[in-house]
Amino acid sequence: MNWVQAFILSLIQGVTEFLPVSSSGHLALFGKLIGLKKPDIAFDIVIHLATLFAVLIYYRKDIIGIVLGLFGKKQEGRFSDFTERPYRFLLFGIIATIPTAIIGLLLKDKVDQFHANLNIVGSCFLITAVFLFIAWKIQQKGKDEKLLNLSLWIPLIIGIAQGLAVMPGISRSGATITAALLFGVCAEDSAEFSFLLSIPAILGAFVLEFKDIAHAGVSMPFILGFCVALIVGIYSIKLVEVVVKKLKLHYFSFYLLIVAVVSFLIG
Repeated sequence: MNWVQAFILSLIQGVTEFLPVSSSGHLALFGKLIGLKKPDIAFDIVIHLATLFAVLIYYRKDIIGIVLGLFGKKQEGRFSDFTERPYRFLLFGIIATIPTAIIGLLLKDKVDQFHANLNIVGSCFLITAVFLFIAWKIQQKGKDEKLLNLSLWIPLIIGIAQGLAVMPGISRSGATITAALLFGVCAEDSAEFSFLLSIPAILGAFVLEFKDIAHAGVSMPFILGFCVALIVGIYSIKLVEVVVKKLKLHYFSFYLLIVAVVSFLIG
């Protein structure tokens, strides 16, 4: 992989990781367009790790507030409900992470094949488009339940939805936000829980692929990719917050229909 390819892919990762359009699907598609013969999964994981750091930086005060809440110290933050009820939030996070981990482990050996097949990627783009259209219709009904007020099987469903995002083309944020909205969770909690749930998911993927990353070694394209994805990712988080609150998810649904067609044509 050369510098130009690394820059393009890391820019795409930073822009698409938090938008409900599937960053992994876009990496698979654009990897083909810029001439990569096969997906570089090690590089993909590194730039995913960069966007994880973007979450930690953007929400640093809020994450600290949740941690302090576990020790009985109250601190104002963006996630007021999560901060005030940190143990229930932690329980929800654990429940949601378990099915994600199971699905990820079961499909780990198939990831390269999924990324290399643009017909699969295009099909998954279509699935995400349907998810987002459903989410938009649900948002119009104005349901606004707080996530932590709901039963424990809700995070289980959200975790299963996140696990499906191992398929390139199925958006992790799109699937989790749609699952949350489907059961009446308010838009803010849906987006915020989705962002925080990405932390263990990306860390887990990094651990699983660490051997390949270590084997590839640290190269300048990897360093460039990490930095670009980190910077762009921070700004993308703010954008997706606005998107969810402004009920614009159906625009992404239409966009994904176009991307799916392109994937099928190239595939």
